[in-house]
Amino acid sequence: MTKLFSILGDSISTFENIMPRGWRVYYAGELRQTTGVKDVHDTWWMRVIDHYKGRLLANASFSGSLVEGSGFPAGSSDERVCALRGMRRGGRGGLATYQDPEVILINIGINDYGWGGADAQACAHGNALPAFEQVRQQNPLVVPSAVDKSALARFGKAYTTMLEKIRHEYPCAHVWCLTLLPGRMRGESNSTFTYNLRGADIDLYNEAIRQAAQQTGCKVADIAAFGLEYEASDGTHPTSLGMRQIASMVIAAMEGEAHNSNPANWPVPLATKDAWKAVRPCEDGVCVQCAKRVSTANPWYLVCGGQIRSSHPEFDPYL
Repeated sequence: MTKLFSILGDSISTFENIMPRGWRVYYAGELRQTTGVKDVHDTWWMRVIDHYKGRLLANASFSGSLVEGSGFPAGSSDERVCALRGMRRGGRGGLATYQDPEVILINIGINDYGWGGADAQACAHGNALPAFEQVRQQNPLVVPSAVDKSALARFGKAYTTMLEKIRHEYPCAHVWCLTLLPGRMRGESNSTFTYNLRGADIDLYNEAIRQAAQQTGCKVADIAAFGLEYEASDGTHPTSLGMRQIASMVIAAMEGEAHNSNPANWPVPLATKDAWKAVRPCEDGVCVQCAKRVSTANPWYLVCGGQIRSSHPEFDPYL
């Protein structure tokens, strides 16, 4: 029997004409061409659905959104959770009926890591703020820097709240939480990811996801456990190759978890030529205060310029 899948994520999981009307989408227009993610079946999530011969019910992803936040579009908001339910037309009089998902794939949290929390996103005038925090855009722009450990605690609490709401709303669904992966800029032979951007390591965010899933009875597709990086056009957003890499890891992790095996024993889903081992560019302190970090108009950018500069001496991280 065909299973119904729903997706909850950020920009990495969006696609043009799939999301609810008015929601922010990354993979649209020219970006579909530049990333090579031209068709919905090129996305990581549709590749997973196709693998299991399932059907997409709803995609509740929102570009730029965090898990944490005081309202929509935060992943922990009621609106995002309810959007996982699909609508089916038919029956007598063509009345709409609602269907609940049987499998929910959750891939969100990289914006929480990048911004360091909802307050930092608001202070930097992010484009995906919770509704009643839009008033903060009237205040001077403050580019976020290092954060204290409370940012990580807030993320863990928000992620747990999100899962509790999902479990309450869809008690029969199988809920899979993806851990966060490092991306590598397209064309680079070395790792480019900033692993400790604002003082809370990406590994700690992944541990918070694991703990939230365990606490709420959800499953973890622990793709970070493979120790691999995916190809990203800008260091974050997957290319078509990156989408295939992520999908391969998700499928391998789901099947490994389904057999109750230890992630350490899961077979690596990709050959060496098809992916790259995740190797930290350095073990220095907070990346946001490092001269090697690539600086762009984006208040956060998960790219370390150290390795890029070594292979491209002309590279200027402050352009």
